[in-house]
Amino acid sequence: MSPNSGDVQRGNWKNWWEFLFSSVGCLVGLGNIWRFPYICFRNGGGAFLLPYFIFMFLCAMPMMFLEMTVSQYSNLGPGRVWVCCPLFKGIGYGMIVLTGIVSIYYNVILAWTLYYFGMSFSSDLPWTRCDKEWNTDTCIIRGMNYTPALFINNYTEKKNVSFEAVTFHQHTSAEEFWERNVLDMSDGIDSPGHIRWQLLLCLLAAWFAVFLCLFKGIKTSGKVVYVAATVPYLFLLVLLIRGLVFNIDGAIKGLKVFLIPRMEDLLKFDVWCDAAVQMFYSAGLGWGGIPTLASYNSFNNNVFRDAMILPIVDVITSVFAGCVVFVTLGFMAEEAGVPIENVVDSGPGIAFVVYPEAVSKLPLPQLWAVLFFLMLFTVGLDSQMVHVQTLTGALLDNFPKALHKWKTALTGILCLLGFLLGIPCITQGGIYVLTLIDWYCASVSVMLLTFLEVVALAWFYGVRRIYEDLEIMIGHRPSGLWHVMWRFVTPIVILIIWLVSLSRYSEVEYGTYKYPSHAVGIGWMIAILSLILIPAGMISSISKTADASTPLIERLRVSVQPTDEWKPAIRPPPGDVEMSKTLIFNGMT
Repeated sequence: MSPNSGDVQRGNWKNWWEFLFSSVGCLVGLGNIWRFPYICFRNGGGAFLLPYFIFMFLCAMPMMFLEMTVSQYSNLGPGRVWVCCPLFKGIGYGMIVLTGIVSIYYNVILAWTLYYFGMSFSSDLPWTRCDKEWNTDTCIIRGMNYTPALFINNYTEKKNVSFEAVTFHQHTSAEEFWERNVLDMSDGIDSPGHIRWQLLLCLLAAWFAVFLCLFKGIKTSGKVVYVAATVPYLFLLVLLIRGLVFNIDGAIKGLKVFLIPRMEDLLKFDVWCDAAVQMFYSAGLGWGGIPTLASYNSFNNNVFRDAMILPIVDVITSVFAGCVVFVTLGFMAEEAGVPIENVVDSGPGIAFVVYPEAVSKLPLPQLWAVLFFLMLFTVGLDSQMVHVQTLTGALLDNFPKALHKWKTALTGILCLLGFLLGIPCITQGGIYVLTLIDWYCASVSVMLLTFLEVVALAWFYGVRRIYEDLEIMIGHRPSGLWHVMWRFVTPIVILIIWLVSLSRYSEVEYGTYKYPSHAVGIGWMIAILSLILIPAGMISSISKTADASTPLIERLRVSVQPTDEWKPAIRPPPGDVEMSKTLIFNGMT
């Protein structure tokens, strides 16, 4: 193996299984647990899976196949792979910036998970009581044998407030633990308050765990993923069996709500929009994670097989996680005597309010809480590992000789920097900061980056070259179907999804809190940060192609041609005339 990064050995996976488990860990993240089940339930239940599978075929498979092909062929990640078409190198830089932003707040979520994990060892789970120092007078415990009317009447007499005011402000013990203890929320983003030192320690521990998994690059991460990618499935299976055993009636009700198709919903435009957006983000398109992992593959790895397997694994995992979540929600609704729709939530609420409340009602609640938050941590950890690998890979690809001997130090510096940049998210106003970043960091840019990526590779680098590259790697040309998908179907679908997403855009909110205009402005700056790099990359590329006297058209023509750095990750064996001819035909030797 002679990688493209000068004479420096970049490295490869020890075997295919390391790549598979790493890729599964990258795709299977927190969104599979706290977003997909809610989106599926809201959009027709089992009927939602039809448009979801359609967009998997139209977007996820073609894009994953394309991204993995160019990275595996060149042994380069998204930060350097654009030597195949230098005019668009800003796309790769934009992906790296997006991944860097996500890695900052993603580990804050892991810090929350570690905090709950530690509190799960308490003799009484702290989110199950209303007599703690953080609780208010209107705290309630869902499912307990109390008389709401009597409770409210006593409270209204004591506080001299109206019945409506009390019922409006009621919160469960789990909600108050989340908002008033874990987050200790301030009034808004303009009131950061103090740093939550407990979360600071948890954030430090989360980044240290990431560093331990990556300090020797893929040599350590390739081993860790065997555990990190499989343990969540084991825990999910245990939680599913537990839900079915302890309350079969509630579990069945939950599964029916989740899976029974409401076919009439397929006629709704919003259902198809949500399916497209969910598939796009779930498959990790446009972030650079999967191509980074593919860049460490052996040259002759069957990239076509992998591109077909991974999206299917992602979909199956989402459905499986949804079943586990709704079995638990059904059990919880049955115990509390409320409709299941009253306990369905999306985002952090499902992980840090609803689920903790549910496990507290089981025998040995501490055990189930420990298992759940350990599972949640491992689900997030392997995704975060890929985020950091994408950053380190980009730096090593661009500065191979300077940084090759400092891989461990580079990983440590990035983890330390991520820890420091994450501190604003663990203040009392941190949840507002995190929500702002999450809302805007990918709302505009990631789909546009992906659209430009497929256009640049299919139309400028060229499908002909891609087919030749694949033939060299896997020994045969793929079906002509992919030619049509890459050049026409996939870019058109992605462009439509992006335009529809923009038309449905709404300003950032956290619950009922409305962000001030200056915060929204900062959000938009975050949104376009990665896009600015595209024209910057174009200007840089054009300026380097020739002297100022060369006509612009000629400089553009040169800047879309592969540079001398673009070459296969291996040279043709001596005497392999056919492979040499193909490489010469492609202009790569």
